[in-house]
Amino acid sequence: MKSELKRALLKKSNLLLMAAVIGLMMINAYYDGWRTALKADSAQDLFRMEDVIFFQKYYGNVYRVWRSSYYMVQALAPLILAAPYLSSYLTEKTNGFRLFCVSRKGNRKYVFQKAIAIALSGTAVLAFSEMVFAVLTSLRTEHDTSAEFMQGIVTFREDFFLGNPMLYFVLVYVSHIVYYFCFLIFAMGITSFFKSRIAVMAAPFLVMSVLDIALPVALQPNAVMRPYYREFCFGGYGALVGLYLVVGFILLMVSEKFYQKRGN
Repeated sequence: MKSELKRALLKKSNLLLMAAVIGLMMINAYYDGWRTALKADSAQDLFRMEDVIFFQKYYGNVYRVWRSSYYMVQALAPLILAAPYLSSYLTEKTNGFRLFCVSRKGNRKYVFQKAIAIALSGTAVLAFSEMVFAVLTSLRTEHDTSAEFMQGIVTFREDFFLGNPMLYFVLVYVSHIVYYFCFLIFAMGITSFFKSRIAVMAAPFLVMSVLDIALPVALQPNAVMRPYYREFCFGGYGALVGLYLVVGFILLMVSEKFYQKRGN
């Protein structure tokens, strides 16, 4: 498990993936309003310094930038999370390496440890990317928490946000980490029946898209992954991540039964 986590943060392809995620978040934030703040002092239509300062503090507010950066990451999270790690589980199934692991620790222990390692590793890549983005952008954003600059950033529990905005976004970050971990268990379960790498990468994305259409709003991944919008509710969040864990582990055990009978 330690080697999986080490590989998640130090493997060259994963470092490139983190850079891509951070770049994607930068682009989202920039075109969602941050560029207005960055270019305010050179804008030709702002004649008063008071207006320039307002635009910088409003559109360049650190919490507004953090919130606006997440749209594409939220949409692509199944691909970002699943691609590097679920394929390793498939590889060990097809090349026989897992037989060596099972002979040492037993099948149930191997499957459980592999599932946890994959979930932790995949989560680490995306969570670390979000953290680096937050640190980098905090250096080039405004931190004035006056009410006039904080309006419209969140619509869920806005009173709590205005009272303690940093804690609010720390909790949002923690909610992302828990979601990523549970989703990867679920993704490993639904892809454990497949032998195709394309299917392994595509299935989590397709299933999440179906859930966004089929489930009530409070349970939809799109709402659960963005706790700062009014569609979010704690009950929906808890129910969805719990469903991910239960269904993921059940499907994983079922696929293991089939695998042991077939032997491939």
